[in-house]
Amino acid sequence: MAYNKKALETKIQTLGQLMETHKYDEAWTIAGEINSIVKTNKDTMTGSEYEIAHDITQNFYAINRQVQSVNKRAFAMGKKAQAVQL
Repeated sequence: MAYNKKALETKIQTLGQLMETHKYDEAWTIAGEINSIVKTNKDTMTGSEYEIAHDITQNFYAINRQVQSVNKRAFAMGKKAQAVQL
């Protein structure tokens, strides 16, 4: 598939919208698509295009790890609270 700058831009903007509305599962899919485009077309992208798209995906994955950590902590706290007997 040929590199399409506008399609990549649209995917990045969609990722931003999904993150803003807390739709993390959908965002994960789009981030994967962006990452795939970046890896496949690294040689045909300009340096700034590559840097922007690469940085966006890396930031997404870092935030996703943090969200997953918070979810695990919230689950553990919920289980602990459910077990409380006063």
